[in-house]
Amino acid sequence: MDLNGSSAVVTGGGNGIGKALCLALASEGVNLAVADIDGAAAQAVAEEAKGAGVVAIGVATDVTSEDSVNALADAAWEAFGTVAILVNNAGVMHPTAPLATTSAADFDWVFAVNVRGAMNGIRAFVPRFIASGQESRVVNTASEHALGVPHIGGGLYTASKHALLGLSDVLRREVPEHVKVSVLCPGIVASTLWRASERRQADFGGAASAPEAAGAFMDQIGMPADEVAAHAIKRIKAGDFHIVTHPHAVGIARARWDELKGAFAAQAPRREGDAKYDLEPIMRQLMAQPTTQQGGGS
Repeated sequence: MDLNGSSAVVTGGGNGIGKALCLALASEGVNLAVADIDGAAAQAVAEEAKGAGVVAIGVATDVTSEDSVNALADAAWEAFGTVAILVNNAGVMHPTAPLATTSAADFDWVFAVNVRGAMNGIRAFVPRFIASGQESRVVNTASEHALGVPHIGGGLYTASKHALLGLSDVLRREVPEHVKVSVLCPGIVASTLWRASERRQADFGGAASAPEAAGAFMDQIGMPADEVAAHAIKRIKAGDFHIVTHPHAVGIARARWDELKGAFAAQAPRREGDAKYDLEPIMRQLMAQPTTQQGGGS
């Protein structure tokens, strides 16, 4: 995909990986709608991106609100005439704690931002991408935790990133050829993710009173966000689905596969006639039937 002259929307673009992606896209000649719950931060990144000679706007956006994301899409199309790239990057990390001691508010917040936020983006942008007929990209920022790296003390975050991988994997099979889907799965990155609780919406318990010390340490040791962004841009241009950045994660992904392979070998080995339960051809057959037949009507 030739990015120069195209337009993109990046949620969570006011800081961290989102900011780095915005500036990397701007350097490729991409016009930008920088979206963030912190409208001032979004506008600041947009102003910085303009230094690359592109058109850029900052849009205060709460991705947990479908109305807010729809308004973002409208603002982007009004500013640029069309949009070719959506980066569902907005994400939060809950205070580190064992799963059994996390709160319902923690669960609601993490899934509302990390999963529902991406779904709001998909609903607002993908139908327009499909209707446009032009080459388009959807990029969902997940994590190495989606690939099998269990985050001890970060179970809700891990689960939400697994959900993003699942959404992305299905979405790429549902869209036409001109719409490509990527899932970005970085490891530890120097970002402000650990400070997400400071911007926690009132509907989900409100802002935290103090930052988490462990998160500050992660910020110090993480891969630079601009390094992640530069790699991600290359892989977006190439049309890759999985975008990975931290080589060590392959060992954990392999260990997960080895464990799963062993479970199948011991419990459910291949046998004659088992293909009748293969869901993929079953779903293709069902989707090919007229709607009236699927619903049982006449």
